Amino acid sequence: MTAPGNHPDGDAKARRLFVALWPGPATARALAGRVGRARAVCGGRPMRTDTLHLTLAFLGTVAGDRVPALSGMIRQWAPRGGELVIDRVGRFDGPRIVWAGPSHPWPAWLDTLHADLWARLERLGFPATSDRFRPHVSLLRKAGPGDLSVLNAERPIVWRPRRCVLVASVPRETGSYYEALAECAMARDGIL
Repeated sequence: MTAPGNHPDGDAKARRLFVALWPGPATARALAGRVGRARAVCGGRPMRTDTLHLTLAFLGTVAGDRVPALSGMIRQWAPRGGELVIDRVGRFDGPRIVWAGPSHPWPAWLDTLHADLWARLERLGFPATSDRFRPHVSLLRKAGPGDLSVLNAERPIVWRPRRCVLVASVPRETGSYYEALAECAMARDGIL
């Protein structure tokens, strides 16, 4: 998939990019526990602990000459964050993804963060997506049927994101592998 406005044809340095909130070790372990329990209910291909994230913007395949400007923007950004309660497990039936995320309405800071990021991306020539923002962390791919209600009865995971990361995704037969290209610290209540 190529994001509109990108022309990576023949560009050996083109990268498949996204921007995401990245959990720290404790949150990643808590989410990995949900991965294991979700797999016991639904089967499917589990996400590795080191790949768990909440996508804010999927950019598609981006020409290599555009990556430095994106990296610079992320490094200079000081987005405001807050507390995020991961209290719901759901499924996207078409792609057969089982996910964990916040109940709606989620905290206002998350919508503000998403809108601010896309405003910055638009200034770099990346048109905003028309897709509705549905914050989630993918737990399983190619999941089968299963009753997720038992997972929704579990204690919520409280996450205070501290990192926003520009990531290159490299698909392989064994799953996608990620390379962090740039990151910034999340500000909370005006404090970095």
